[in-house]
Amino acid sequence: MPDLVLCIHRASPMTALDLSFQYLYAAPGRDAPLAGGAISLSGDRIAEVKPAVSSRGGLLAMPALADAHDHARGFHHIGFGAKDQKFELWRAALYAQPPIDPYLNAALAFGRLAQSGVGSVMHVYSSIRVDRLIDDARAITRAARDVGIRLGFVVPLRDVQTLGYGPDQELLALHDPRDQAFVKETWLYPFPSPERYMELVREVARAIEGPTVTVQLGPNSPQACSDGLLEAIGDASARENRRVTTHLLETSIQRKWADASYPGKFIRRLCDMDVISERFTGAHGVWLRPDEVAMMAERRAQIAVNLSSNYRLRSGVAPVDSYIKAGMPFSFGVDSFGFDDDDDALRELRIGHWVFSPLDTDAPLTQELLFRGWHQNGFLAVNGRNDYGRLTPGAPADILVLDYEALSYDLIENMIDPLEVVLTRASSRHVKSLYVAGREIVRDGKVTGVDLPAIEREVIAQTRRGAERARALKPVLERSQATLEEFYRAGGHTRAAR
Repeated sequence: MPDLVLCIHRASPMTALDLSFQYLYAAPGRDAPLAGGAISLSGDRIAEVKPAVSSRGGLLAMPALADAHDHARGFHHIGFGAKDQKFELWRAALYAQPPIDPYLNAALAFGRLAQSGVGSVMHVYSSIRVDRLIDDARAITRAARDVGIRLGFVVPLRDVQTLGYGPDQELLALHDPRDQAFVKETWLYPFPSPERYMELVREVARAIEGPTVTVQLGPNSPQACSDGLLEAIGDASARENRRVTTHLLETSIQRKWADASYPGKFIRRLCDMDVISERFTGAHGVWLRPDEVAMMAERRAQIAVNLSSNYRLRSGVAPVDSYIKAGMPFSFGVDSFGFDDDDDALRELRIGHWVFSPLDTDAPLTQELLFRGWHQNGFLAVNGRNDYGRLTPGAPADILVLDYEALSYDLIENMIDPLEVVLTRASSRHVKSLYVAGREIVRDGKVTGVDLPAIEREVIAQTRRGAERARALKPVLERSQATLEEFYRAGGHTRAAR
């Protein structure tokens, strides 16, 4: 880590604390608020919830949010030219990202998420460089612990279709002859065997797992994994009780690929391999069909909904009403793609509330389901634990405190439920405090464990030092994107059925 940011400071050790609030939502959407509530903390757990003798005016508390799908990219995509566009073309632009210290990049992302009320983050690590996987995992875990969030680290697993939804050698041959050698040497790394991949997952787990860190199996997406790798993942998940996180039917192109490759059997095949089970989280799920949702619901698998990301990458809108009808659990993620490029989970929560709760559907997203997704289901997805979602004695001491005085500055008193104000206005600027495992990791809107502004300055400086390389890559990437666009337009992904 550069000397510039060695001024990082640690939060105080966990101690017994007594907190009081104007409004205490132990389980928002399910329980009425306790007006004038207090919480006593002991270590990393809630010891007692009770009426307050004298509440601190203007504060509103609820469980901390859980971001069930994120890539923790502290440096924003557009900073190196990856503009919003169709996912399959946008993805190719990621190769232009300049080198960034993995600790700093992750700490910047985790800090922003914490400032918006997130206590648990599913970090879907995306590098294909398995040679530095364990070192990067250690650096990212250190960033999570310094910021103070709970971390689900997803080990990236893939062994086919690196360039697109077709055989790599065929896609490579379609590229401009000027670029083929560079593309092959830079993007087509040799992959480990399924057996070696499973051992790598166990090595990462031994290196980083702990009370606030879990390690998950991370097939990049079903189309990026051979049958042998998917079978190894399903077997390891069942044998080791390890969760699986993958991207699932995010785009219309992926839907067409799945239908061509496994007609009518795509989701059933993943269920039969034990990839989809009660330990499974699939990100996006935009193009799932009702019968597939029913199969997933039967297995108690869940989808992490990423609404802003799906808008920005032109992927569509997840069929949340079909999830609700089938009784399938679902959570929510920011996906490093906040609506305003600010990683604001509270804004993402509000957008989901607006989009999925219209009155003209027979399965609206109720407040109870909305907060269950951001609390109970999201916490399970990230941490593999079912003991979250209500501020009650014995529960994890993960508490989001909002500045309700700022939220309600112009309201006529007693005219509206305070939760409706949160769902109308709350954003990261209203976060007063965030406690995770009993530790205050955000105070007065600022991260307590790291110097976030200094980290952001250093990340920007590092990217600008790599600017020449990025600019040199730009024409190669633009030609690659044009090649991929033509491949998909011509239906190449539907001819590549296995």
